[in-house]
Amino acid sequence: MYKKTVSGIMLTLLLFGIFSLAINVKPAKSTWTGTVYIRADGSIDPPDAPIMTYDNVTYTLTDNITSDADGIVVERNNIVIDGEEHIVSGSNIGAGLKLINVNNVTIKNTNIENFGNGIYLNGSSNIYLVRNNVVNNPHGIVPWYSSNISIVGNNITANSGHGIVLTYSSNYDITANDIANNGNGIRLIDSYNGNIVGNNVTNNGDGISLEISSNNRILSNIVVNNRYGIGLTGSNNWIAGNIITNNRYGISIATGVRFSNNTISENIVKANNEGIYILYSLSNKIYHNNFIDNSVQVRFSSSALNIWDNGYPSGGNYWSDYNGTDLYSGVYQNETGSDGIGDTPYVIDENNIDHYPLMTPYAITPPVPSVINATVDINPKALNLRSRGKWITAYIELPEGYNIQDINASTIMLNDTVSAELKPITIGDHDEDGTLDLMVKFDRATVISYILANVNKTELFEERFMRVALTITGYLKDGTLFQGTTTIRVLMPIPFFVSKIWRFCRTLQVFPI
Repeated sequence: MYKKTVSGIMLTLLLFGIFSLAINVKPAKSTWTGTVYIRADGSIDPPDAPIMTYDNVTYTLTDNITSDADGIVVERNNIVIDGEEHIVSGSNIGAGLKLINVNNVTIKNTNIENFGNGIYLNGSSNIYLVRNNVVNNPHGIVPWYSSNISIVGNNITANSGHGIVLTYSSNYDITANDIANNGNGIRLIDSYNGNIVGNNVTNNGDGISLEISSNNRILSNIVVNNRYGIGLTGSNNWIAGNIITNNRYGISIATGVRFSNNTISENIVKANNEGIYILYSLSNKIYHNNFIDNSVQVRFSSSALNIWDNGYPSGGNYWSDYNGTDLYSGVYQNETGSDGIGDTPYVIDENNIDHYPLMTPYAITPPVPSVINATVDINPKALNLRSRGKWITAYIELPEGYNIQDINASTIMLNDTVSAELKPITIGDHDEDGTLDLMVKFDRATVISYILANVNKTELFEERFMRVALTITGYLKDGTLFQGTTTIRVLMPIPFFVSKIWRFCRTLQVFPI
């Protein structure tokens, strides 16, 4: 029995020694104190700051940072800052990350908390903020006088002022963020030409607020349990496909201009205290919405003429309190036969009439952010866990109608865990099918470490190979998500006699894994 136990221990040590060649053990995180500067020449100041770079392009945090002023100040263009899930923490002053007059900067995978502003931009352009946690600041993400900003896939929570506030900024995309429990969710001040798409905006003071803004698109958001769901004081905006429920005011329009010309269509406005509230605003087009069980469906502070239907046979809105019949059809509803439109108008007041109220709710596609299905090819096809090499190479193709050059390479992730390297990246036609693809590389050791942490090691050791699914995701420059999945064959090259001994010892239950 003693010899059997000793043999089991020796074999266990041998087997774990094999696994240890591939497993990466990270030291416990500590905290560095001060302000870090990424200077215009690419240098890091002070040099002992917990940020590393090999190429003056990708800057990776290696430790947590605390600061009594600003956390990280960016003075260099054309870089990526990867937080690697580290924390940048302040004392409710300064900015967690400050960018002034810089261009083409990506900030991702960073936890930013307890600053005056989580991320502050001024006079900057082509800024990409991806998969960050911005929490417990007076204000979360704050662009001023900036343009071409993408705020994608972030968690923006418990900021006492605004989650996101844009001032005098343009050409922005705010896409697929979780924005909850802030003083206010998203606020635009004199900002225009942007998209707010597919966000979850819940339990804030004001959900989405546009002040003196124009030419913005608010699409497919879930807006729940805020004071104002969506509030407008601008013109020529498009609000469509949103679910707006359990707010004090579902939609509020108070433009104060002669012609507002906002289009509000295909929204679900349900169980709000007031479905839609209109103050000094006219010429808005409001049709194909479902107004369901709001305490007050429509309220005016000052009645003005708005358009509440899209003509016949397109129709108007669905009103849960409409009690008309549908026995007739036609433009004048005087022809025999039903047509899904009420025979009598839904009268809000003398200036606001839905001439063609819908008898059943308008069919609205659930608000899911659009995802592009990409084609992904991985090299090598078989990954030997004992062989040497630096890279796992992926080739990404987008479907017809999309431009491969629109991919923001700094957002590319493997299984939402491993970031793509930013060098080398090339556009070519790897499979020679006539469609351009983007080649990116992932660090081989990091991928192996991820695989070993997420597979059944016993099965891998016994079978010596298995197939593992790898999903590559990323965003286009306009915030649209793409993803593609492929498989790789993972090989554990163990001598046959070792595998036989392993199986034998497993049978005897000498040691488990």
